[in-house]
Amino acid sequence: MKRNIKFAFFFGVIAILSYVVSIPYMIAISDHVLEQLNEMADTRVTTVQYIFGSGINLIITAFIFSLVGIFLSSKAGLRWDWIRSVFEKAEKPRWDYKYLWISIGWGFISAVVISVLISFVFAPNIPSFLEVNQTVDIPWWVGLTTIFQGGISEELIMRFGLMTLLVWILSKVFMRKKSVISPWIYWIAIVGTSLVFGIGHLPLAQLVYGELTLWVVLYILIGNGFAGLGFGFLYWKRGLEYAIVSHMSADFMLHFVTPLI
Repeated sequence: MKRNIKFAFFFGVIAILSYVVSIPYMIAISDHVLEQLNEMADTRVTTVQYIFGSGINLIITAFIFSLVGIFLSSKAGLRWDWIRSVFEKAEKPRWDYKYLWISIGWGFISAVVISVLISFVFAPNIPSFLEVNQTVDIPWWVGLTTIFQGGISEELIMRFGLMTLLVWILSKVFMRKKSVISPWIYWIAIVGTSLVFGIGHLPLAQLVYGELTLWVVLYILIGNGFAGLGFGFLYWKRGLEYAIVSHMSADFMLHFVTPLI
């Protein structure tokens, strides 16, 4: 029990560091978000309050969901062997280089697919899309600061925490008498986690775009959920580390390379 709490503490520290690194990005997007929020709610939330509140929320959530993953991952047939070996100062398992390249490749491919959909499908059908993106001026280097928050903190919450929990619950309900969890359990958890992640972005999307039209909802669900399908698959097949690498690769493409292009 104490060891598991210690592991969750380590993950919490990592979440803090990843958020601190991302603060330049949070500041860059805060003006437009706070303008919309203060108009809709008739409040006066400052940039400092927004940054601090968002950070506290992320760190607490990452800590709680890390605990879920630590306690239930082995029961759900899911792994985080390399990270565990770092925490335990034990001999580190070898990376599966085939899946490591698949992880990086999926990050790049999913980012390209999302960028193409944004350019040719969503932007033309969301009237305020270009206006919002022109209003939010993000320097080219700021996109790099999102890589660790997205790649690490979001994977701790969504894959390590939520996906693990869903697999465990579904296996307890449908596979009590079987020792091996069926693939369909994992796929439901993978798809469900990706949908939840997309749905979680809808309140912010409403603030940014003014209303949740069908195109805005589709943009948010697909834009935030598509890549997660691959992250979940990698977590299932090889471990949390591969999902993190893939997510970081996707964020590198989406928030750094694509804006430069």
